[in-house]
Amino acid sequence: MAIVVDAHSDILSDLLGRRAAGQTGVLNTTWIPAMDAAGIDVRVLAIYSGVAYLPELALRRALDQVAVLHAELEETPRAALCTTHADVLAATGAGKKAFILGMEGVEPLGSDLGLLRIFYQLGVRVLGITHALRNYAADGAFFDPKRTGVVGGLSDFGVELVETAQAMGMLLDVSHLNDPGFWDVVKFSKAPIIASHSNCRALADHPRNLTDEQIKAVADTGGFIGLNSINRFVVPPDLPHLLDHLDRLVQIAGREHVGLGLDFCHYLLEHKSPVERSGMRKGAYLSVDGLTSDRDVPKIPKMLTERGYSPDTINMIMGENFLRVFRAVVRP
Repeated sequence: MAIVVDAHSDILSDLLGRRAAGQTGVLNTTWIPAMDAAGIDVRVLAIYSGVAYLPELALRRALDQVAVLHAELEETPRAALCTTHADVLAATGAGKKAFILGMEGVEPLGSDLGLLRIFYQLGVRVLGITHALRNYAADGAFFDPKRTGVVGGLSDFGVELVETAQAMGMLLDVSHLNDPGFWDVVKFSKAPIIASHSNCRALADHPRNLTDEQIKAVADTGGFIGLNSINRFVVPPDLPHLLDHLDRLVQIAGREHVGLGLDFCHYLLEHKSPVERSGMRKGAYLSVDGLTSDRDVPKIPKMLTERGYSPDTINMIMGENFLRVFRAVVRP
């Protein structure tokens, strides 16, 4: 089996919550064993600032997540922060888990493009532009319908952000953008782009999923689309129907442009109060039946084999495709 990559993970939010509660060595005791059971070698860790921290505390929240990651890395011999393709190969070759820093929404930047350079120096190599809301750069795809004025695509700040990030060698992530913003990124981009955790709108009509035209557009840049396990983006919400999304992605984009962006986040409920948990819609945190956590990931290659996928194609989907795009965009 080739290197296995999960292109979107909320582990940083879990680390922050657990360390705030006094736990240490969470990667070593919880996440490394889970990834071993899953066979996952590489994960993109999302820096995310929820709406409760916007706008004033978004930067602080982002920096706190980077800080806890570094604290955890010091306590975890089998984990490494990787900023290049060579780093990933070195880490996995040494039996370590390779972690890549991403940003799920540029809210921590505010309107200060200079902060992008700081986050690059901190290791961020994957840049999601927004998260289900409007920020200085763009409008997001809402999880639920909202009353709003005229939606927009990239702002002038957003266009400059796209161009600056790609000039630095950062991988642009269009998951969570609304449709006008998506097409603006395609228009202004000069390198492969990714949708790290997005499914097919033709199979589940949600604005977080991609249309067939968008799927083809990502592939035409030489990019990558990661399959998202969240149950509200799959109808009916089970593993076989999630793999139907993968089949359609492969059919439209080609086998070279599809992979995994699992977006497991059920564990984040542990950091919510009982009132918050009881008031939350389960679909915001739970994955499809049959693929609820890392322990279920080995089902994917097995079921792909049953669907007639060749070993070479399965290896591409499980990790090689993401690593190809990462190598092509991110500078050594």
